[in-house]
Amino acid sequence: MPKKLPLFLVAASVLFCGALAALRGQAVVARPKLVLVLSIDQMRFDYLTRFGDLYNGGIRRLLDQGAVFTNAKYRHANTETGPGHSVILSGRHASHCGIVANTWYDPLLKKSINVVDDPVQLPIGGNGRSASPANFIGFTVGDFLKRHSAQSRIVGVSMKDRSAVLMGGRRADAAYWFENEGGNFITSTYYMQSAPEWLKRWNARKFADQYSEKLWERLLPDAKVYEKYAGKDAIEGEWDRKDIVFPHRIRHAPPVKEYYEDFRRTPFADEMVLLAALEAMKAHGLGEDSFTDILAIGFSATDVVGHTYGSDSQEAMDQLLRLDQTLQKLFEEIDRRVGFAQTWVVLTADHGSMPLVEMAQKRGLPAKRVRADAVEVVVKQALHAKFPGASGLIANYDAPNFYLSETALTASGLKQRAVEAVIVNALQATGWFESVYTHADILNPETQDDPHLPLIRNSFFAPRSAHIITTPKPYVYISDNVGGTGHGTPHDYDRHVPIVFLGSPVKPGRYSAECGPEDIAPTLAEMLALKGFEKEAGARILREMLR
Repeated sequence: MPKKLPLFLVAASVLFCGALAALRGQAVVARPKLVLVLSIDQMRFDYLTRFGDLYNGGIRRLLDQGAVFTNAKYRHANTETGPGHSVILSGRHASHCGIVANTWYDPLLKKSINVVDDPVQLPIGGNGRSASPANFIGFTVGDFLKRHSAQSRIVGVSMKDRSAVLMGGRRADAAYWFENEGGNFITSTYYMQSAPEWLKRWNARKFADQYSEKLWERLLPDAKVYEKYAGKDAIEGEWDRKDIVFPHRIRHAPPVKEYYEDFRRTPFADEMVLLAALEAMKAHGLGEDSFTDILAIGFSATDVVGHTYGSDSQEAMDQLLRLDQTLQKLFEEIDRRVGFAQTWVVLTADHGSMPLVEMAQKRGLPAKRVRADAVEVVVKQALHAKFPGASGLIANYDAPNFYLSETALTASGLKQRAVEAVIVNALQATGWFESVYTHADILNPETQDDPHLPLIRNSFFAPRSAHIITTPKPYVYISDNVGGTGHGTPHDYDRHVPIVFLGSPVKPGRYSAECGPEDIAPTLAEMLALKGFEKEAGARILREMLR
């Protein structure tokens, strides 16, 4: 890692730049030492309000001292982890940056690829994905900060590779993520050529293994409190419909991959990410001089817990209460190392989630579970009936969307639009979908009466987007899992997330104007006086919170 300038040279540089700016009649911007960006995977906005009375740690501090935006919704339809994290520090939708989903089908490679796949790179620190931001087209606030201040450091840390990599950006000094294969934090040769000593020491501790005999029990001793705020334990429709009663024990034992997969399904995963992030912060010297650094941390346990037990579960409630404590420990350490007066904090989420189908049904909502393979069967049967001699027309089924095989279309002498029409009609006839789109529908400027179409267009990037893109009806969950829930639609429950800013330029309070995570990056760029950072059409700078 390149060494930073000695402090006396830093001070001299700052004084010189300030004097020069004064001579030119420019304002001198008081940048912080550290910008701390927190992404809480699958954190619905209502998690802030439903459990508000119970928070007494980091979330409480954000609510009391921060600018809380109560009407923040993503302006895209592809509410998945990859697209969400690509937006947070870039302000760019898939239509500009190409991150259309967590995976997409590559017709040249004839296979699905992960959002951060990079076969040119190698994993470092252990086995796992060779990841990088190579698939991301564009730049982040961190990339721009590097352009203005080469001494600034940008680091991303998360359980998930796509979270750490996409928030870090193309010019990040490092991104670190956890891999189930071996239970290590790793990085890749995109960032460095060999594993740093701190990472080797960290992995040698085998932090996750220490929980092999530990029960995940309720944080609060009174189960009635959980019933008051989250309802009964063991809701029908949770996970595998078996292991749904508190307390929970991590299945299997280290070092098998299944153990680490299950470890992610506990609040302990966030505790581990916190410790790893603090080690990375120390190793990279973040916040130690006058050059602004960015530390982006993705806390992912809320997502896995939410998928497993649902947003109305006691498990989700307990995860949030424990996250409140985890963030408190983080803030205390930031205060000790950097000073909160010299730190700006941003908290948001990459997406929300749908409530469990069974809970929605109890509320009288038209909720339904639909198997993903049932959708595929409907389409294949319709194609076979209409084009009995054609085969292989579907190149890839990424539930609930479809990629067509141009090779098979040509071989069968079929027109793409004719095949698309059969698929669209078949899907619409099921009653499971609110809308079904082709590329022509999305690109047609005359189509204006669909309120979801602007969100679909923001999620659309022709070289990577599926040929048939669907919007399930509200509360229709398409999955082959027997229980649990998910996200990925343009419905409000998937788009409504928290945005909280905390720092010296910020006026605390509640702000109800419409906004979205797309506004975070241009707002930070404005606050940091990063000239030339262009916001996307439809985004805005959250000036109402600035002093």
